[in-house]
Amino acid sequence: MNKLNKSQKIVRQNDKTLKKSQKHEVNLQKNSTLYFQIGLILCLLASYAALEANFAITNESYVYNEPLDDELYDMVPESFVIEKKVEEKKQPVFKKPKEPRQFEVVDNDTKIEKAVEEIVTIEQPTKPTKVIDPDSLKPDDDPREDETYSILAVQKVPVYPGCERAKNNTERRACMSQKLGKLIQRKFDTGLGSDLGLNGRQKIYVNFKINKQGNVEIQKIRSPHQKLDKEAKRVVSKIPKMQPGKNNDRAVEVSYNLPIIFDVKN
Repeated sequence: MNKLNKSQKIVRQNDKTLKKSQKHEVNLQKNSTLYFQIGLILCLLASYAALEANFAITNESYVYNEPLDDELYDMVPESFVIEKKVEEKKQPVFKKPKEPRQFEVVDNDTKIEKAVEEIVTIEQPTKPTKVIDPDSLKPDDDPREDETYSILAVQKVPVYPGCERAKNNTERRACMSQKLGKLIQRKFDTGLGSDLGLNGRQKIYVNFKINKQGNVEIQKIRSPHQKLDKEAKRVVSKIPKMQPGKNNDRAVEVSYNLPIIFDVKN
């Protein structure tokens, strides 16, 4: 019985100590939460106080005095004088008054002779006047008919035989150039250059005109040798008769420049 009582006492003591320890743990948990909240509040208050605090800021200004340069203040600016143009006053021109005519005082009974102007008579020749028939009058010839026009300026380009189908001046000029090129290639003696001792590219310039009848008349030939002039003249003289160029539907003379170029290789 004694042992049982002792064991019960021990159990009761253990229960009491257990309850005390549990209460102590609960109190510690409550106290830590409270301490955390108090610390958080203190931190917030400290932060707010730091933000609202006024700090005195002192701005120190430094003044730098640059030494004066005497040369800058000794300079005297140049003075410029603008002269105004003075308009010359024109002196008025006074015309001298004409001297008054002197009149002679005459009595009322004096007769005044009237001035008689001399009459000049012109004798006209007594040749018989010819009566001109208006039907015999012809309109004045256009002075430009005798003018020689360039192949580029004439109103209607001469028509080379075989170029009758050409519709305009551009086609007529192109056809004429093609026909002349073929004629020169067939007729011109290119071996003449080597016979004359020439070498390289040779150029002959021929200027001729197509007259009102359509025939070719040579005006000027220029080449390196006189024999080449003769050969060019011989070939150009073989150009056939053309339809003459026209201005205002009238036949006119037309000039043409023909270059002949060939190479001599020895």
